[in-house]
Amino acid sequence: MKTKKEKTQAAKKAEKLLGTKVIVKSVTPPIISYETLKEEFTDGLRFKPAFGVGGSFFNPNLKGHLTNLLLALEKNKSALDEIENATLNFLVAAIAENPPVYIARTKDIKTDIEYFIAKTFIPIKGGKKKEIKVYLGKASEYDNDTKNNMAKVVGKRLLIKALKDKSDY
Repeated sequence: MKTKKEKTQAAKKAEKLLGTKVIVKSVTPPIISYETLKEEFTDGLRFKPAFGVGGSFFNPNLKGHLTNLLLALEKNKSALDEIENATLNFLVAAIAENPPVYIARTKDIKTDIEYFIAKTFIPIKGGKKKEIKVYLGKASEYDNDTKNNMAKVVGKRLLIKALKDKSDY
C-alpha cells in the first residue's frame, strides 16, 4: 500500500509526463437551451412554488406570467440555440484539450481477465452527455488499481487522441 507521500509523488510524475494536471473529477456547467427551458415550463414542472410537487397543481394567478415566459422563449429561440451551440463548442474543445479521466474495470466473461478502460464525458445537445471510452489493456499492467497514475496518463493521452480524431461532437 502506497503512502500519501508516494501517491503525491506518483501523481506529480504522471502530470510531468502529461505536461498538464490530471483531472480526476469535473463538473460540467449546466447548458441553457431553448428545449430545456421550454420543457421545464411545459412538461418538467419541477418549480414547486408554481407547479406543486410533480406538477400536481398550477397557481392560476401565474398563468399570465407563464404565457409571457413561453412567448419570450419562442421569440428568442434562435438566440438561445446560438448560445447553446457556442457553449457546447467551448466545453467540448476544453474537454478535448484536457479531459477528466475516469478509469473503469471491465471483465471478459469468456476468459475472466480484467481490463481497464479510460472514459470521459462530453456534453451534447439536449442536456445529455456522451461517454467516450478507450481501451487501456489488462488491469494487471496497472497493478489492478483504478487510481494508478500511469493508467490515468495513458488514458488521458488516448482520450485526447480519440476526441481529436473524432471531432464531430
